[in-house]
Amino acid sequence: MSKDNKPLAEAEDQTQEERLIARLNGLIQYQDDLLDRVRRNRFSPYCHIPDLFKLDPEATRPYSVPSTFISEQVGGNVSVTNASEGFLANEPLDLMLGSFLPGGYKRRWEFEIWTGNFEPSSRPGFADIEPGLRMRTSESLNQILVDTDEEQYTPYRHDPEAVEVYIPNQFIVWNPSVGENGKITHYYWDEVNKLVRNRNPDDVPDSALRKLSGDPTSQFLWFKHLLDQGAIRDNHPLEEQTNGLFHSATFSDDAVFLKTYYATLLTLYGDDRTFSEVIRYRHEDDDTTAFVGSREESQVVLFDLEKSFLEDLVNQILTEDTPLYHDLQFSLFYRLLWDRLFFQEDALSHAFSVTPFFEAFVAADYSLATTSSMPDSIFDASLETIQDLLPSLLPRPNTRLGLLDYDEAQLERYATLCDDHGPTLTAILEQCSDPDRIKTFAQHVLVHSLKHAVASWAAEYSAGGSEFEAWYDVNFQERDTDQIELGIYDSIQGGAGVSKEIFDDIQAIDNDTLLTGIGAQGCCHIGATEETLLTVLRDYSGEYLFDLVEMTASTGTHSSSDLRAAYDTLGADYRHIDFEDVQPLVRRRLASVAETQELARFYAVVADEYDAVRDRLKRTPRPVDVVFALEDRTFFDTRVRQTYERFANRRSQRRDISELAERVEEITKQCIHACPDCLKRHSCTHQYRYQEQMLDRRLLTRSIAALEENN
Repeated sequence: MSKDNKPLAEAEDQTQEERLIARLNGLIQYQDDLLDRVRRNRFSPYCHIPDLFKLDPEATRPYSVPSTFISEQVGGNVSVTNASEGFLANEPLDLMLGSFLPGGYKRRWEFEIWTGNFEPSSRPGFADIEPGLRMRTSESLNQILVDTDEEQYTPYRHDPEAVEVYIPNQFIVWNPSVGENGKITHYYWDEVNKLVRNRNPDDVPDSALRKLSGDPTSQFLWFKHLLDQGAIRDNHPLEEQTNGLFHSATFSDDAVFLKTYYATLLTLYGDDRTFSEVIRYRHEDDDTTAFVGSREESQVVLFDLEKSFLEDLVNQILTEDTPLYHDLQFSLFYRLLWDRLFFQEDALSHAFSVTPFFEAFVAADYSLATTSSMPDSIFDASLETIQDLLPSLLPRPNTRLGLLDYDEAQLERYATLCDDHGPTLTAILEQCSDPDRIKTFAQHVLVHSLKHAVASWAAEYSAGGSEFEAWYDVNFQERDTDQIELGIYDSIQGGAGVSKEIFDDIQAIDNDTLLTGIGAQGCCHIGATEETLLTVLRDYSGEYLFDLVEMTASTGTHSSSDLRAAYDTLGADYRHIDFEDVQPLVRRRLASVAETQELARFYAVVADEYDAVRDRLKRTPRPVDVVFALEDRTFFDTRVRQTYERFANRRSQRRDISELAERVEEITKQCIHACPDCLKRHSCTHQYRYQEQMLDRRLLTRSIAALEENN
């Protein structure tokens, strides 16, 4: 393997000899590719000069001829070859990293299954990346994160001196399919090396290979880091436009970001159970933990805000013993379960087990709050108290958690987990009960929400509606600086002028346009629909709502004063949404839940119980809270009681046909923190784990509202 030792931010700065060698290597690669095409194609390929330019590092615009007018996505392209060195294609580097790093399988060339050519390493749970990549450059993480004892980007908190970051220029893949016409692919989980295998290795006994029923679901974990801001071309003050939220916006046309992958989260499907594993990366020749990434070179607009201003704003918005405060407590709790119990201590068996474990604690929180002489919340209780409460969460089948498809064995596993990882769980609960820790977490959530909101606003405001890449300094709370940075940049390598257009717009727009536009991103149409539906169901009888739906359907009317009155009670969280935008959604949902008089009566009671639970717990109720509350409720209307019993499947011992939880989920809020309609994005540093918990639309909208009021 050959690689230069230039810093990642200066990977283009080579000596004349190195540049000449790189050009000669390009010529050799071009000749090899041409010969490979001759062998594989019955037609004689012609010498296509743009293909040579792509392999010549000196052939840059305007001194080259492009082979296509399709722009490269940020990160650039990489050469892909099969294991026998045959050329396959030039592909976007980020596509390759997000598909073919260890544990990744994808149908691609000739619509066959391909995977990276990686091998086991000397450490179980790590794959050796050296056989599958040819490196362009590398650098120690210690040189990127200067004066940092522990990186904060990953759940593993690596020592930067123990990690090397690699940028590849060639990807080597192979087709693991066998059998006639290559239609069969075998998958095994290697218990010794903790890797996915496609063949029986000679050095691993058969007893250590677990047959899988299909290819794994692979989720590649990554983060972004600003390597080089580039030369600042322009600067625009924003304090007046944003009432102090942002200090300024700066534009640079040659910024460099590092997007680097550090692990693959696998969901594996065995014959008897589904489980999850994490494969991390290692470079055996260099004897180091490996991160693999790309240099994203683009035009960027960076926004900076003062730490002290952020702290004051959060202190103004966030008050203890309010629904927002308690919801943020549970967001932090969920994140720490992922980081500490799943990634660091491997206490939870698979990725899908985190949420059920979390919801069991939510159920315990409800039970504590509704039981006299007990702490009001799990964050006020000891772990021993919560453990003692676990059996009461499932006293018998088809009750309590049994209505949400839990069983006794599951609760026993949770009790064992509390015993085995008691100190960790105790530390997590203590963190979530610390007001200072919650406010620090809220500051991080607000900055992350601002990053998503700015990117969404820019996409809406730009003439072409272009999608922007977004970044924020994840480590801002660990840095000894007064400024926090976040930014948006073009998704085209080298930039496409869209960021410059947005920067020019920011300089020209009215003072309130930017702040209002950012705040509007947190005003969720789904959230407004859910809240309006709950209000209507709570305020009117089931019979009235059924008649309303019937009358609307028969007359074809599209307006209702009752719906409008319910919408008008929503408050500032939805102030940038027009009623006409959500009315069709509300009407559709109402028609579904009031399809019959029986359903309308039942959902009216559920909405009433939801409201009572919200007032009692002082947080947003989850489905498990409402299921428990309905079981505790005395039904005075026997018709509603019969409907409840039918949905709860009281007369049968079969747990798999209880539909109460699904019925409750029809009207409980699904957008508590964020959803794709508001702040959630398809590409986020925290995706696959807790993106929603690291966002909060209410915290964002209320912060912006406070700034607008202070104007």
